[in-house]
Amino acid sequence: MIKTIRLILIPTILTALVLGTFFNSATAAEEEEITLEELQQLDPFPELYDEMSPDGRLDWLNSQIDQATTAAERYNFQRALAFEHFFNYSNPEAQKLCQSNPPLSFDLRYRFACIQASDVSYEKRIDSFFELYKSAVEADDKTMAAQVLTSMGWYQSGKGDIAAAFKSYEEALSMGESLEFFALNDAMVNTASLYIIHGDDDYIKKGIELHKQSIERIKKRASEDPEFAETSLAAMIIPQFNIGVAYALHTFEYEKALEWFEIVNKSDTEIPHLKLSSILFSALSAVELGRTQEAEQYLARSYDEPVVNNTEFSYLYCYRELVKYKLGKEAELDVCLPLHENVPLEVKIDVYKRISNLEDKAIKYAGMEQFYYLFINKLESQLKQSSTSVASTAELHRVQQESRLRNELLEKEIALKTAEQEKRDGQILFMIASSLVLLLLVVITIIRLTQKKRLAEQYEELSVLDVLTGLKNRRFLEQNIGREMSFIKRSVANQDGHALGIYLLDIDHFKHVNDTYGHETGDQILIEFTQRINETIRDTDLFVRWGGEEFIVVARLDNSDGLHLLAERMVEAVKQEPYSVTQGHSIDITCTVGAVIYPCIENPEKQISWNKLVQLADLALYYGKQKQRDCWVCIEKISNYESRNTVLEQGFEESLKQGLLSISTSIKS
Repeated sequence: MIKTIRLILIPTILTALVLGTFFNSATAAEEEEITLEELQQLDPFPELYDEMSPDGRLDWLNSQIDQATTAAERYNFQRALAFEHFFNYSNPEAQKLCQSNPPLSFDLRYRFACIQASDVSYEKRIDSFFELYKSAVEADDKTMAAQVLTSMGWYQSGKGDIAAAFKSYEEALSMGESLEFFALNDAMVNTASLYIIHGDDDYIKKGIELHKQSIERIKKRASEDPEFAETSLAAMIIPQFNIGVAYALHTFEYEKALEWFEIVNKSDTEIPHLKLSSILFSALSAVELGRTQEAEQYLARSYDEPVVNNTEFSYLYCYRELVKYKLGKEAELDVCLPLHENVPLEVKIDVYKRISNLEDKAIKYAGMEQFYYLFINKLESQLKQSSTSVASTAELHRVQQESRLRNELLEKEIALKTAEQEKRDGQILFMIASSLVLLLLVVITIIRLTQKKRLAEQYEELSVLDVLTGLKNRRFLEQNIGREMSFIKRSVANQDGHALGIYLLDIDHFKHVNDTYGHETGDQILIEFTQRINETIRDTDLFVRWGGEEFIVVARLDNSDGLHLLAERMVEAVKQEPYSVTQGHSIDITCTVGAVIYPCIENPEKQISWNKLVQLADLALYYGKQKQRDCWVCIEKISNYESRNTVLEQGFEESLKQGLLSISTSIKS
């Protein structure tokens, strides 16, 4: 089946794009002039192909590519290999094949798969869909045209262009008389999912009912057609999951959500991420109902599922941490703030609302801030209102097609659409829109007034400036380090090689300076120390006074090798010249640096929070103070995620002996 899992409510495109239904077509380039007739004349794949495992198919296709004697054969096998990767959600591999073996203009299904697998901008993807749609219409392939419109609608919805998304579905539904069962069912189910995501309360209920009707329709067809029954379970699993999500995230009926998720949990579905999603939302529903033991069991099961590396599904680990927090466990909620830009709007709204209701004030305010930005940028209320009005037209087409499947006529529905009713509906919609705009203005005004009042009351406490040195202070770091860590997370996902260095600097024997020369002299040394470090680092690096004679530098590094190089430069800059203490007198000042790199463990989904990283840097600093002073100690790797607390509890030297740490240092042995 073709997959299009883009949003938390999963769209389904089940129309038979199976290799057996393709005319045997495939790769090379247009200039080799491979024709449709050549591809149709190729021998079909052997019957045992369908019985092979996914890995077995990949091996067989690769061997056939090596043995191919004509351009048409080579294209055919490479094309089939791209489909196998695409069906198994290995988009990078599919994309490589699409680039090395671009689809021929008449090969509509291969073009469709390559657009889906591509990593391009939203605008370029939509343009490609439009070109493919035109080709499908010219070829009179209505099933392909409907699939393109359905997939395009999901991308438009995820981007926030709800009106365009509903228009795409309206056009797909208008082809209903020409579509086979799955194509028409997909368009109806996906329209129902849009009702749930972007509609008001009435449309959410309508979307849930349409999903239930889809399940019953599939069951009825399966009872009549034994061959169809073999695929019916896979066809039903997505609407069953979507109903659970609707109850969990939109109507907050967690008991009902658990009933539907349990169906998915017990299934043998092979759709990547679906089982993990269902288990984690089951845990969320259970913990919201206060059933902690049940939530614990679901949470434990989630760790048995494969790791998700796709940024579109990174939110799953945020929900896992939310469940852990509500269970009173240690939770790394940094993964939620902010969520990746590829995460659907539906998820961001739900997550930021939940975090804004937590008891931890720091997390609560961070969640409120992210929700405020989302509210301003996406205008949730206006999106729902516009989508509801546009959905009414799509609903009419859906009901028309529903009548064909259920052998019911639509005359009564059409009779109700009188001119007087349309006028009355228009007046009501105008009043609702005006009220929502007014409400939006009131909410924004209240938020702004609340912020101003809070800032006025807490001005002294929340000041981010250190008056003596002119540096920013600890609070400033707390507000901004999350941005730096998010940059590195994206860099790791893109394999750009960037890293983050967190350095804790402490002036050696500073208490002795204060006791001997006085605090005024000590203040002058702090100012001079600050200037020297500032000349060593970049303007974009974060440099704050952590407290007393301790300072923190957070610097983006081009690679991990830069960690100890910057530490060495700072140590040398501090002691390059004596410091003036009294007229005609000067003293030598040195510092010790403890540092840690981020990320310092290999697992990209389990990284250490910034405050734990500062504690590790402090541990390295203390080790340097014990051994020598005037030196640097850099933690470059921690053996695994679970070792972070062990290192902090048992100390540096013991952790080194056990191989839990990898370090570099300037300490002379």
